Amino acid sequence: MTKNIKSSEQSTEILKKTIHFIGQLQLAAIPVNYTVCYEYFCGGHPSLNQTIDKAITDQLPITNDVMQQWFDTFLYGYDLIELNQSQTELFRIANQLAVITAQAEGNVSQFDNSLNDCKSELDQTVDNSSLSSVVSMLLISTSSMQVAMEQMKSEINTSKQEIASLQDRLDVASIEALVDHLTGLTNRKGLIAAIDEALTTAGETENYPCLLMLDIDFFKNINDTYGHLLGDRAIKLVADTLRNQIKGKDTAARYGGEEFAVLLPETEMQNAWTVAENIRRAVEKIRIKRKDDQQEICRITVSIGITRYQPDESITDFIEHSDIAMYQSKNTGRNRTTIFEAQPLKS
Repeated sequence: MTKNIKSSEQSTEILKKTIHFIGQLQLAAIPVNYTVCYEYFCGGHPSLNQTIDKAITDQLPITNDVMQQWFDTFLYGYDLIELNQSQTELFRIANQLAVITAQAEGNVSQFDNSLNDCKSELDQTVDNSSLSSVVSMLLISTSSMQVAMEQMKSEINTSKQEIASLQDRLDVASIEALVDHLTGLTNRKGLIAAIDEALTTAGETENYPCLLMLDIDFFKNINDTYGHLLGDRAIKLVADTLRNQIKGKDTAARYGGEEFAVLLPETEMQNAWTVAENIRRAVEKIRIKRKDDQQEICRITVSIGITRYQPDESITDFIEHSDIAMYQSKNTGRNRTTIFEAQPLKS
C-alpha cells in the first residue's frame, strides 16, 4: 500500500471532515467509525471509497454495524488501542483550536469596538488634546491586538506541532498494522491493501495480477510432534524463502497461521507458474535440524494454488479462487502447484 503522508494542515482538514461526517450520520464517536471515516477522506483505500460512495449514492443506511463491516473488510489489523488514544488526542486538539478561534473572535470584536469608538470621537474632535487622546487609544488597542495575535499564533503553532507529532505516530502505527510480527512479512490487511493498489493500476492497463496461496503441508503434525517453537521456526523458514524468491513489486504475505500468499502484479500466468514452482522446490529443500548436533528433525513442503484476477470480480473472490486451487493441490497429493479453473456455467 502506498502510504499517504499528510501535512498538519491536511490532517486538520481531514479531521474536521471526519467529525462532521460522523455527526451527520449520527454515528457513535468510537475508534472504528472514526478510522473508517478518516481513511475514507484520506483516499488511500479505493475499494473502501467506492463502497462508501455507492452507499451514499444509493441512499443506503450507514449504521455503526455497517461501519464495523467496512472496518473488518478493508482495514483489518488496525491497532484499536492506538487509534482510541489518537482519537482522544485529536479531539482534544480540535477543542483547543476551537477555544483559540473563539478567543480570537473576541479579541477582534473588542478591537473593532475600540476602532468604532475612535471613529466616533474623531467625528467630534476639533482640538489637539482630543486627537492626542484618540491616538493613545489607538496605540493601546493596536498593541493589545498585536499581543493577542502573537499569542494566538504561538498557540496555533503548538497545535500544529502536536498534530504533526500525532500524524507521525499514526504513520508508524499504520506501517506496523501491515506487518506480521512473527515473520516480518506483510499481513492479511497489508495483502488486501496491496491487491487494492495493484487493481487500481491494472484498471488502467488491463494487465491484471496473479495470486499464489500457499499452505505448509502437515503443519499440525509438525506442531503436535515437535512443539510450537519448531512450528514457528518452520513458518519463519517458509517466510524467508518467499522473501528470497520475490522481487520488484511482488508482495509476500502471511495470510494466517501456516498459510501464505504472494501477489504478482502485472504477471502473466506462465510466469506466475514459474515463480510458484521455484518457491515450491526451494521449500522442498528446507531441512530443519537440531541446533546442538545438526541432526535433521523434519522436512517441509507446501501446496500452492494460483489464479489470475478476472475483470469485475471482488478481492474476496480473487483470494478465494486461489485458495480453492491450493486445496486442490492438497487433495491431489500435496507438494504441488494447481491453477484455478472456473467451473463452466450449466446450460
